[in-house]
Amino acid sequence: MLMNCHASVFQSKKGFSGVSDRWSPGSGYHNVNPSPWPFMASLGIYELIMSLIGFCHGKGSFSFFSMVVGGYVLGYSFTSWMSNIIIEATYLGCHTSIVARNIKVGFYFFILSEVFFFVGVFWAWFHCSIGNLSSGLMWPPCPLIPTYPWGVPLFNTALLSFSGCSVSWSLEAMKAGSRREAMGSLLVGIVSGFIFLFMQMHEYKISSFTMADGVFGSVFYMLTGLHGLHVGGGLVFLSVQLVRIYLYHYVGCHRVLGLKLAVLYWHFVDIIWVVVFVFVYVWPYYNWVGVELF
Repeated sequence: MLMNCHASVFQSKKGFSGVSDRWSPGSGYHNVNPSPWPFMASLGIYELIMSLIGFCHGKGSFSFFSMVVGGYVLGYSFTSWMSNIIIEATYLGCHTSIVARNIKVGFYFFILSEVFFFVGVFWAWFHCSIGNLSSGLMWPPCPLIPTYPWGVPLFNTALLSFSGCSVSWSLEAMKAGSRREAMGSLLVGIVSGFIFLFMQMHEYKISSFTMADGVFGSVFYMLTGLHGLHVGGGLVFLSVQLVRIYLYHYVGCHRVLGLKLAVLYWHFVDIIWVVVFVFVYVWPYYNWVGVELF
């Protein structure tokens, strides 16, 4: 049945819109056709950002409509883009070993760029905090009360660590050919990630300070919020892999490159959260109670 499915896809590959099946003869490289989806995704992101700015300036109803439109454009563009890539890789065989190697190298550079992105935000955090402490002031500044780290933040840390172990288990199970086990453990990891986001929103709701409460509140919500956005992106990435496992994309001769990269990204999100937990939750709390942690 699977071979018949592959054969029918190969016979009808001209019907795929925006999908490329061209190679450079003898090179092993894939010549990609022009695609509208990166541009459309950029428009969706732009619309979401502008609607958020409008919401912050009190343009509620218009900003909500704009946010819905931007979210739809981004979601549709991302889905179409990923569908084209999956078709090229799984059904048309365009991703040769050379292409797969270049995808891995490109993804490593993407992770590196994300590392430097968070380095910039952490730089702002340490610049403000160490400046206050070196001047004999408090961090967080009075009268702000920092979040208690051994409640929801500690639970979220354990939850993300468990989720990371679960998705790693899924990858190893898929390599061993255990599709059902891979799907189960990956689903557990995804559900854990959604629980993390729910608990993070609950923490925001009960927090004693807001983004408007000085530089501490601004950088705190920027750091944790940006990490939450990356968790959301990682959940989308993992969910795509769950669908691909369900559709038998990772059987036979097909590589598990997509799953490997999704797991790698999820571990990156885990590591960033551990740093956030130590320096954004634990350190300010012990400064506030008068215990010198470092």
